[in-house]
Amino acid sequence: MRIALAAVGTTGDVRPFASLATALAGAGHEVSAISWELHRDAFATTGATFVPAGPATTADDVRRTAVAAAAARSPLAQVGILRDFHLRDGAEHQRALREALRGHEVAVVHGIHALAVAAARDEGVRFATAVFDPVLLPTRTAPPPGMPGMGPLNGFAWWMLDRAMGSHDRALATILRAAGSTSTGQSLFRDRSPLLHMVAVSPTIAPPPADLASSALFTGPWRPVSDPTPLPADLEAFMSSGTPPVVVTFGSMALRDAPAAAKQIREALDRSALRGVIQAGATGFDGTSDETVRFVEEVDHRALLPRAGVVVHHGGAGTTHAAVAAGVPSVVIPQIGDQRYWAARLQALGVAPAPLRAGALSAASLAERLTAAAGMAERAQRLATQVAGESGLATATHLVEERLGLRA
Repeated sequence: MRIALAAVGTTGDVRPFASLATALAGAGHEVSAISWELHRDAFATTGATFVPAGPATTADDVRRTAVAAAAARSPLAQVGILRDFHLRDGAEHQRALREALRGHEVAVVHGIHALAVAAARDEGVRFATAVFDPVLLPTRTAPPPGMPGMGPLNGFAWWMLDRAMGSHDRALATILRAAGSTSTGQSLFRDRSPLLHMVAVSPTIAPPPADLASSALFTGPWRPVSDPTPLPADLEAFMSSGTPPVVVTFGSMALRDAPAAAKQIREALDRSALRGVIQAGATGFDGTSDETVRFVEEVDHRALLPRAGVVVHHGGAGTTHAAVAAGVPSVVIPQIGDQRYWAARLQALGVAPAPLRAGALSAASLAERLTAAAGMAERAQRLATQVAGESGLATATHLVEERLGLRA
């Protein structure tokens, strides 16, 4: 069967779709991967045909947008920045998505990709949606992210959120009309297919609310199926030469004042007499490696994190699941969006101390949390054993085939 996958966003948004592409192609389906040209390489070895759609976007564009959103004064202001980024050249992008989806029987679309959801509706393609966090799933058991619990009034809080998001939904509707789309009533960043809405997270880390719609299902994380890429020889030698180091990684997040943050992190390691591996990448960290600290670029977390003593990270869904799978405790410094949620979940599970606000980062505050996290190693190993049996890709493949009617 012809299945299209449509995803945009950061590396953390797109890599799980690459894993799903591999699983679906391996199950015998003809798979197309539709995304920004930026993400072509992510699908290079998946067995999917890559179809570029959308405005020219660079990794620097993504980093600058993340920095601006993290600096915004309120969650709604953050949404506005992300809206403007995702809806650039929106009418042209939506028309390109319709053309790319034409002829496919089924689509799996990222829940943040409203233009692709509208395109699937316009083309009459049966579609599932997928997200990598549960924070925008309306439930009576919890309020929207960032709001205090209201008990029986949690439902009212979700209604208030929808009202507050209305202006962003109207901006989307204007673009869809300009594109000639017939899709109406579209939601920005919170689309959920009535047929199948997959939440690709660990139900052990994030237990599903009891009152979810029957179409919303937690699959487990979509982990890569390939073998981990071995560490570079010099990093392997460093990892083997002493006690497990602290690994510092912020994924595709770019920090507003990376030099200052790197200085505080380095001082915290020195105070704690700990070795460290600091992943530069999008973060903007820069420094000179020495006997106790190594600065690295792109490294496969599946090879690196199990060798760590503690992982310091931003609380992105992908890094959170990777740290848990590695059996290593965390120190979380959340920046934006669902990262505070994951920080709270790791703390509740006893594998991370209280999260550290980015604005409160200091050598003393980080050193204190590194000491606390080191004492959580046994719990982290037990949690890794619990999640090891979760097979998110197999579950997702089965659901796509069953719920979208591909099996006879």
